[in-house]
Amino acid sequence: MALTMTRPTKHPKTGIYRVRKAVPLRLRAAAGVREWVVGLATKDAAEARQKAPQALAQIAAMQARAEAVASPPRALSHREIMEVAADWYRGFVADWEDDPGDPEHWEILADVTADQAGETGIYLRPEDIAEARRVLEGRGISADPVSVRLLAETIWERKQSAARVLEARAEGDYSPDPMLARLPAPKEPGAGTRQPLPGDEVVKAWAAERNPSQATLRKYHRVFRHLARILGFDDVRRITPEVVVKFKQARTAEKVDPGTIADDVLAAGTVCNWAAKNKMLPGNPFAGLAPKVLRRGPAPREPYTDDEAKRVLLAARNETGWLRWGPWLLAFTGARVSEFADMRRGDVRREGDVWIFDVRPISGREGKTDNFQRMIPIHPAIIAEGFLAYVDGLPAAPSGPLFPSLSPDPSGSRTIPGTSKMGRWIRGAKVGIKDPKKAPNHSWRHRIEDELRKVRALPEVQDAITGRFNPRNAGEGYGKGFRGMPDEVLRDLAKVPCPVPPSEAPAQLPPGGEADG
Repeated sequence: MALTMTRPTKHPKTGIYRVRKAVPLRLRAAAGVREWVVGLATKDAAEARQKAPQALAQIAAMQARAEAVASPPRALSHREIMEVAADWYRGFVADWEDDPGDPEHWEILADVTADQAGETGIYLRPEDIAEARRVLEGRGISADPVSVRLLAETIWERKQSAARVLEARAEGDYSPDPMLARLPAPKEPGAGTRQPLPGDEVVKAWAAERNPSQATLRKYHRVFRHLARILGFDDVRRITPEVVVKFKQARTAEKVDPGTIADDVLAAGTVCNWAAKNKMLPGNPFAGLAPKVLRRGPAPREPYTDDEAKRVLLAARNETGWLRWGPWLLAFTGARVSEFADMRRGDVRREGDVWIFDVRPISGREGKTDNFQRMIPIHPAIIAEGFLAYVDGLPAAPSGPLFPSLSPDPSGSRTIPGTSKMGRWIRGAKVGIKDPKKAPNHSWRHRIEDELRKVRALPEVQDAITGRFNPRNAGEGYGKGFRGMPDEVLRDLAKVPCPVPPSEAPAQLPPGGEADG
């Protein structure tokens, strides 16, 4: 598609030259504008004429994208949907894995996503459908409603996997992502008429002159990866103010904090402003577009109340397998779902006179940090429920799963199936806790922290139970630590009361019995 040469014209107020092209009537709905305008960032007529061909190439790219979006919707093949979702997944993980932040953020994302799984299928929100449409639009694909929905469901599945991978990254585990081996390989982009200017190249050029800190450099690279993921192209020359507005709208729809969006726009604007001054870009498309925000802290998830905890634990007595024991184990440990869903039978054992959960690496979670690995004493209420008899009734092999009723996903992990099953049960008719501030799994983690505070447990004891890392002094790295002293930890954990009365005559192991085969 070729565009005839258009002479640059001056802006009537600023005197800065620009190139303008009317959007054909048939493409205006797809383009969202009546006219394409590219500023040339100069008041010099000769320089404007030199820059005009590049501006026209930028407009040509806009028109090509609008042509694709305006084309009749079509049904996508299964492989096409998998390829688009795979591209989304790789981009999402790459955006965050260098600096994933607090593991709790990704635990919550996994919980929130799992909440959408119902007994009859996935509950897709309007914003999920809108996200799928944006992903397709960014790639110039016009898909029918059925294909859009299938892509939205596939992205939902990939979000759960991404959350677990990024939780592992946040805890120091950078072992290979098993999901990548299952995804379709990325396609090589077709040769274009003009060499694109990737965001990473602009950031590197800016950094060579400005010498920023490594943290700032990583942040700025991540911002441009977000842009490429959402816009569907990695070419800074193609970014216009209109595109920046769409980027902000997309990030808002992803429930990103407004302060983060403002930081992203300001960071990209800093780089593009330098690039414009150094003649790499015709102007800074981010100028003046950072949203004004009132800085507030994030809204945290809340712990289960005593009444809610009682409702869940009583309901669990009517279940079997994972739903029978998962809630009780989470309630009295605050552990992560992944730690129990993928636990082996032999990880329930005696350490001296104390029954423990031995949280340590297995094939599905190798490479975790020392903070992840710990011996959690089993609360007396769990033993009184008959949990040890359940363990004793499993196949004897210590390497067998603690919850064989949970079918592993294709990567061999039971974490996502366990998270989803628990979420559906908690939100469903049998338990019925629908408060969005209560995460089906993660609210136990908040609750146990408060319960341990009430019994005046030392902060180091709390960390030894929940597996957090909160360095407080230089001596913390000395000695065995409470993570290796389950008998001492049990002194405080046993003080945490059980919100329900004991069940009637639960089956028990004899005092000398072994549950680890």
